[in-house]
Amino acid sequence: MIKKCIPFCLLIIFAIGCQKQQVQLPLIEIPGITEIQNHSSIWIFYKIQNEDTLAILNKNNKILNTHWIFNVDKRLQMKDVIPHFIALQENRNKDSMHKKEGMLNYFSYADTSLEQISLTPFLPVTFIDLKDDAPTQEEVRDQPFQVSVEISNDFIKLNDKIIDLEALEKEIALLGANDSITKPVIRLIYNQNTQYQYYLQTKVYLSSNDIATLPVEYIFNVK
Repeated sequence: MIKKCIPFCLLIIFAIGCQKQQVQLPLIEIPGITEIQNHSSIWIFYKIQNEDTLAILNKNNKILNTHWIFNVDKRLQMKDVIPHFIALQENRNKDSMHKKEGMLNYFSYADTSLEQISLTPFLPVTFIDLKDDAPTQEEVRDQPFQVSVEISNDFIKLNDKIIDLEALEKEIALLGANDSITKPVIRLIYNQNTQYQYYLQTKVYLSSNDIATLPVEYIFNVK
C-alpha cells in the first residue's frame, strides 16, 4: 500500500539508504492510483558525470512475483530511460518458477492536486527508433481513427496541430464525432531528448481520460 501520511515534500525527493541517492518524481496535477498491495520498487536516478547525463538503474528491491513501481527522475531524457524500460519489460516477461500471473508495472509521480504519490499503469509497449525525423502522417496513420500525438517539452502536436495538453481530450473527441462506434486511438511520438516529465505527464493525462493508445511508441532523433 502507498501510504498517504508521508509529508508531501518527501514525495518528490527520495533518499535511498546511506548513499543519499535521490529521485525527483514528475509533478503532475492529476489524481491517480494511490493504493496497491504486494509491490516492489525500481529506481532510475539522474546523475551528471563528466558533463554526460546518466540514468542509473537500481533494481535491488525488485521482486518478480510482485507489482513493480518505476520511480524515475523527471529530469532524465527519454533516450536515457528507454533502454532500461526495454530490458525490464523483457525481464518481466521471461519464464520463471517465481513468476506470478497478474502482476503489473506502474510509474510513480507526485500528484500536486492532492499532494501525494500516485501511480499510473505502465502497460506493455514496443519502442521503435525511427533514426531520423518524426514520421509523416501517411507513415503513422495506416488505419482510420489512428491519430498521432507528438510530445515535446514545450508543446503537444495532434496530427501536426500544436495544442495545449488540456485541450487534447476535446480535440480527439472532435476527430471521432462522425463515428459513433470507433473511437480514435493514439499513436505516441516523441524525440529522444524529450524529458521524462513531459512524457509521463501526457501518459497520465491520456489514461485519466480513458483515451486509448497503441502499444507502440515512436522515437526520433534530433539532428
